[in-house]
Amino acid sequence: MIRRFYIMPLNHRATEENVTRFIEDYAACDQFIAGLSASGAGLDFNGDTVIWENVFDSEDTYAGLYMVHPYHACTLDSYLMADSPELITQDTFTVRYELPGDIPRIEQGIRRLVLMKLPDEAESTAEKLLSEPAEHVATTVFSRDNVKWVSPKGKAWTHILEQAFADEDDLDAYLESAHGIGTSSKDGFRRMGVDIDALKILTYPFELKPLQTPAPLPADDSPVFYAITAELDVGDVNAYVSLLESSYDLHMADMDCKLVQRLRTADEGYLKAEVQSIWELPSIAHYNKMRFSTGGDANWNRYTLEAMTLVKGGKRRFYRGV
Repeated sequence: MIRRFYIMPLNHRATEENVTRFIEDYAACDQFIAGLSASGAGLDFNGDTVIWENVFDSEDTYAGLYMVHPYHACTLDSYLMADSPELITQDTFTVRYELPGDIPRIEQGIRRLVLMKLPDEAESTAEKLLSEPAEHVATTVFSRDNVKWVSPKGKAWTHILEQAFADEDDLDAYLESAHGIGTSSKDGFRRMGVDIDALKILTYPFELKPLQTPAPLPADDSPVFYAITAELDVGDVNAYVSLLESSYDLHMADMDCKLVQRLRTADEGYLKAEVQSIWELPSIAHYNKMRFSTGGDANWNRYTLEAMTLVKGGKRRFYRGV
């Protein structure tokens, strides 16, 4: 079983309303993707990061079905991709570990993640100190990030201490204990005999649903229409369209996507403007190829740096013909 945490810091566009929707959409992922379970999401107590936790039944599900599933492309990526008008995150990363058996589970409570960059020579000492639950802690796992498949971003941290608490009272009691103080800072770890290079701690509420049974995924071999609707100030429309034509359209053409239609609202009719662009893709799964091409594409990067500064909101959607 693979335990995965997606760490998603929020950007300046995050509001209480769209963060609530973001958390709900990510928590619902196990309703759609077979082999993904224990899906829950929560806002870090600091209020600036959303953490999505889940379990995959195998690396094949993680690196395969999950990556090409329509729910990933259509919903999850709307909050993550820099060309999405719904983007509310930045500098996202994942941490993961694999266990031969079941992942320890409680249905709801408080999750505490202690992420470490740990030298190899310190691993055995850390394992002795951190592998067993301390007082007030309901479940504990300490592990190296040992999953073989890695995204192009690589591994952000070497080791993970995952803890669950029944409630905030237990969390507070733990943090006041010697073990809790020791795992709360680099100095604390050093006093316990573990020298670590870097440390990040995230704490958030979580609630898991009963095991879901997603419907089988039908064959994805028919074209889809990918629509981006950007909300803009009226005076920025011409500059935005020019950047679409000189950068984003070239990126989409390189990705075998055909521009079908582009519309703009009448300047005289609205206080704000919208520009809608619709491209035809060979399939939704084709978007996975596009996702991994973006970072090294000069046209895509120019669009996200220059055109997206003009975008005030909007949405991205995948449509099928009827």
